[in-house]
Order: sequence, then structure tokens, then C-alpha cells
Amino acid sequence: MRPLARAIVSLTRVDLFPRFSKMVRRWAYSPLGVLLAAVGVASLAGLVIHPRVFALAGGLLAVLAAGVCWPWLTVRGIGVSVEFDRDRAIEGDLVGVSAEMTNHLPWPAWGLVVRLGEAAVRVPAVNGRSVATCGWVLPPLRRGEHPVQPPRVSTSFPFGLYETGRPCEAASRLIVWPRTYPVGPVPAIGGADMAEGNVTRSKVGSTGDVLGVRPYRRGDSPRRVHWAQSAKHDRLIVCELQSYSRPVVLLVLDADPSVHTHGEEGSREWAVRVTASLAKGWLEAGAQVGLAVAGSYFPPNAGSEHMKTLLDALARLGDTAAPLEAVLADPRMTADPAVVRVVVTTDCGRVPADHDVRRVVLARAGFGGTPDQTADLTGVWLEIPSFADIAHQLRHGTPEASHGS
Repeated sequence: MRPLARAIVSLTRVDLFPRFSKMVRRWAYSPLGVLLAAVGVASLAGLVIHPRVFALAGGLLAVLAAGVCWPWLTVRGIGVSVEFDRDRAIEGDLVGVSAEMTNHLPWPAWGLVVRLGEAAVRVPAVNGRSVATCGWVLPPLRRGEHPVQPPRVSTSFPFGLYETGRPCEAASRLIVWPRTYPVGPVPAIGGADMAEGNVTRSKVGSTGDVLGVRPYRRGDSPRRVHWAQSAKHDRLIVCELQSYSRPVVLLVLDADPSVHTHGEEGSREWAVRVTASLAKGWLEAGAQVGLAVAGSYFPPNAGSEHMKTLLDALARLGDTAAPLEAVLADPRMTADPAVVRVVVTTDCGRVPADHDVRRVVLARAGFGGTPDQTADLTGVWLEIPSFADIAHQLRHGTPEASHGS
């Protein structure tokens, strides 16, 4: 008997129709559902007990009609425009938002709620035929373009029985850039095929500070003759000067979801932040930086506008992306052999052997994943064990930062 009783009890705990049960709970546990049930009971009592009970049912129906129709009419008589206080921000920033509400109705609108994402602001009242403004501060947002969903204005006034709302206008868009950190020096680049610019490099050139002296060679400018050393050695000695050159770097982000861990603190988000840090830091140092990510290619360039372009692209990066092999197979990757290519990936990412790149490797084990036992970390230019080490590794972990460029 006991096994049969336990079986019957276990059956009573099984929800055979979860969707229907959820809908019933949503209505039965709300004020609107309670009033509807009361109307039904009053109507049944009017039929069975006495017709006067129909007056109670009519009064409850009037309350229901006012509680549903008034909010519906109020929302459609209100125009709301939501605007951010800037067009770009960085992860972790507090962003101000303002909403302008225009009441086209001849009577006041009470109990309005303006929602933007998970944040909401309540407006007690907007007078009839008038305009009101309100402002609030959003919590720190993730990278991306906001608002992801249109803002909404809603109200449940006067009785709180039923909340109705509709989308409202977003007068501006906000792009949230990935969080960035200071980085080490630009990678050392050999050869003579470097763009001229204004970054001082410790190599011999025709401008900049004096590096040393050497014997005169045919074609040297007389202005560079070191007369004191020439008189001492009884031959012409000239000064060696620094070169002003602009390194050219192409950042390649491996955004393939299959090689990353996910979530806000997963390796994919941190790889985006690492790439953004390298792009921002090296552009501010005067280098030319390009970006290849998720099928998009931005050729190397310099300047603040180019920085905005790269960081905007990283901010808008979606959840899907091609494998790293497909990105590196693009002919534009190898069009200029003088460009240094830096690949940001994880220990699960595979770089073809015929590609000359500098790898920045994020260890999956330090970002909530399982380590790859077959990973080959030999020759890695920069290794990041976990997100706690990112700030230090970006600033001091590269060979140039450790030993000087």
C-alpha cells in the first residue's frame, strides 16, 4: 500500500501542462484575475440566489473596465522620446538618460513608468497638454549598441489591475566600447618598409635625437658633421640620428565561439577587451593599426577617428564568427609583408603553420573553461593565464616590455 500511495503522491507533483499552469497562475494570482473571479461568482449568485447580486457584478465590471481602458488610453496619448547624454561610453561608465514626455490628452497622465533595458524611472504625473522631462542614470552597460530593445512607456493607473505599455522613440544611440587597459610598447618591426610618421624608434635615421657618431659617408649632410670629433680624429665624423617611423600592425581577433568560454567574464569577452586595449594603446602611441574580425577587415590606419572605427566594430561584434583559419585565409591578411600580424585567441585556437604571426593566447582554464591538453604554447608572444592577470600582462608581459624594443 505504501508504494502505491507514494506513486499517487508523486503523480500529484508532476505538472503535465506547464504552459497552461503558468498562464493560470499569472491570472489567478493577479488583481485582475481575482476581480474576474469575483465577477463570475457574483453573476452566478445573481442567477441562483437573488437578481440584486447582479448590481455587485456590474460594479465590479465597471472597476475592471476603468482599470483596463484608462491605462490603455493614457499610454496612447503620451509621446516619449528617450536620449542618452553621449554617443559613446566604455564598459563600467555611468551613463545619463533623459526622457521628454508630451501629454496630448486634456487631462493629466499619472503613474507613468519609462523602461530602458532593466532600468526604469517612475513619473508621478504629466499635466494635460504639456511637456515634462525627467532624467536618470543607467547602471554600467556591457559592450554593444544600446538600446538593444526599444524603450517602453507603461502605466497601470488608477487601480493597478492591468499594466499596459507601448514602445517609444529612442532619439539617440549609445555605443559602449569594451573596457581597455594600458599596454606595452608597439612590437618591434624589422626592415625598411615602415610608414613615415611621428613615433621615435631606436633605429638609425635622418631625424630625431643623436644616437652616436660614425665616419663620413658620401651624401651625408654637412649639417650633421661633428666638427670637434672630426678635428680630433683628423677625418670627417658625422652624427647618427634617430629615425621617426610609424609601425604598422594588424590585429586579428579569433572570435569563433567554439574556442572560447562564454559569459561576461568568459574568454571571448576578455579577448575583445584585450584586442581593444592593444588597438587603443598602440594608436595612441602613433602606430598604424588595422583589425580583422568576424569577416570584417579594417586596413591599418592612424588617428582618433580610426580608433573610433575599430572600437565601434569591436563593440558591435555579434555572437557568431568565422573560424580563425577562414579569417587568416583572406588574401588581405598577407597583402603587405611588412605588416606585423598579432592574433588574439585562446589555447584552443589553431594558427596554420605557414602564417607568420604573433600570438596572444588566453588560457581557457583561467576564464571558467577546461584546459586544452594538446595546446602548443611554444613561441607565444603574450600569454594571459586568467582575467586577473590581464592588466599586468598587457603592460609588462610582452618581450618588448620586458627587454625593451
